[in-house]
Amino acid sequence: MSKKKHHAAVRAAGAGIVVEKAQRAAVPVEIARRRLRVGSGVLGGAVGGAIVIPALLERFGVMHSGAWVPAMFAGLALAMGFPLLYMTSHSVRHGPGWQLLTARTVTGSRTVDLSKLTQIRRVRVPSKTGWLDEFWIKDCRGVVLLVDKEALMGPMGQAVVHSSGISGSLGTVKISRHAAVGLGLNEPSTVQQAARAWADFLLGILIPGAVAVLGILASWLTRSA
Repeated sequence: MSKKKHHAAVRAAGAGIVVEKAQRAAVPVEIARRRLRVGSGVLGGAVGGAIVIPALLERFGVMHSGAWVPAMFAGLALAMGFPLLYMTSHSVRHGPGWQLLTARTVTGSRTVDLSKLTQIRRVRVPSKTGWLDEFWIKDCRGVVLLVDKEALMGPMGQAVVHSSGISGSLGTVKISRHAAVGLGLNEPSTVQQAARAWADFLLGILIPGAVAVLGILASWLTRSA
């Protein structure tokens, strides 16, 4: 059968996702988890190697000093790279009632069941243009994605989110207070907006800095052991 007849995809109005009318198979949970484990292992191995190898070279006199420099950058890479394992692109809504969201990640495609979400949190993640607001969503199978607001609040997602009113939860879904504000379920006060802005600013600096310091500490411990 022709692609035109069985694959009709349209760009949802006002949303950065594609609503696909044709049936698309969801990515099996086992495959998504295995890909994530591999990606995490590669990231962890690269960071560990950047910390341990220079430290050992310095310990045995192959290099005189400076092992802390790659260790620091390895820590920064970990802080910046970990969110990338969950960030998405080319999100597609499909399945019965368009309740399935399949998106590409650096470890391959993953599918989240929007009708069976258990948690929604709003987080700040790094990008080429600065820090972005993303929503950390997790379904009952344990599949996690970082998606933008349109994935949850588009023409198809709006009914899913607002079925909860302003209670802060979608049935059994736990929605953080910051996520509820971002989704328009709660109206923040001026004090809350100011506090969140300061928290985002401080966390954006403190978390990468703290992980970089941990990298330096791990390098020092390796040299001194």
